[in-house]
Amino acid sequence: MAILEVKSLTHTYGGNTPFINDAVREVSFTVQKGEIIGIIGHTGSGKSTLVQHLNGLLKPTDGEILIEDQNIWDKPKEIRKVRSKVGLVFQYPEYQLFEETVYDDIAFGPKNMGLRDEELKNRVLETCKIIGVKDEYLQKSPFDLSGGEKRRVAIAGVMAMNPQIIVFDEPTAGLDPKGRQDVIDIIHDYRKATGATVIIISHSMEDMAQITDKLLVMNKGNLVMFDKTENVFKNGDKLREIGLNVPIVTRVFDELRQSGIDVPCDVFTVERAVEVLKQIKAGDRNA
Repeated sequence: MAILEVKSLTHTYGGNTPFINDAVREVSFTVQKGEIIGIIGHTGSGKSTLVQHLNGLLKPTDGEILIEDQNIWDKPKEIRKVRSKVGLVFQYPEYQLFEETVYDDIAFGPKNMGLRDEELKNRVLETCKIIGVKDEYLQKSPFDLSGGEKRRVAIAGVMAMNPQIIVFDEPTAGLDPKGRQDVIDIIHDYRKATGATVIIISHSMEDMAQITDKLLVMNKGNLVMFDKTENVFKNGDKLREIGLNVPIVTRVFDELRQSGIDVPCDVFTVERAVEVLKQIKAGDRNA
């Protein structure tokens, strides 16, 4: 079932001026309910402009955004309802923390949606349980937490609104390896628990290989590929032509094949690499 359709989306900055620029040009794609979609592209390719249309932060110059077959701009005065369906987690969301306690920060969005008393409390506690915000943190100031925990709390604040679609802009930016994996696990656990659709912008091919079902590739405002993650990464030469790359482990296995070693071309994660190497060591050359 399609939850999101983007139809011939174009967004032009500086219209009717000498600085006119099509940041997004005739982009069309469909997202099924529950999918995790990655969006990749070099800086300036149109990724952020694209996702800011999904909850109405930007209005298309041309084209349509449909959530469950409904154009989100059919009723402009009700665009806030769209923003309760499509949550957007900006890069470095921890910079947007502002309440006195962790509980109040997570509760802020649901409270603005009209939740009160036990319903509000249950929503906050349920979200905390799903993504691992510890009970002992709830009455602490969010500013007393570590960087990774601050980000977890900030993400929880968006997730607590129970959006049908949640969009992350560089969710692991600036984190150490453990922090990066923690955020990937949060996203995975949340999708598993709620069935929400997830869209992620990232420059990390390793993160994308680990978690996404499909990849959407942007270049100079155009959509150039939209396919299963494994199929996109099999087109390493095309990705390199537009300034992108494949995961490091994939590059290693590409080098092995070029050296005459019989290894498969579908190795995009460390877990898959370990599996293949174990099979090769055991004598299974058909891994």
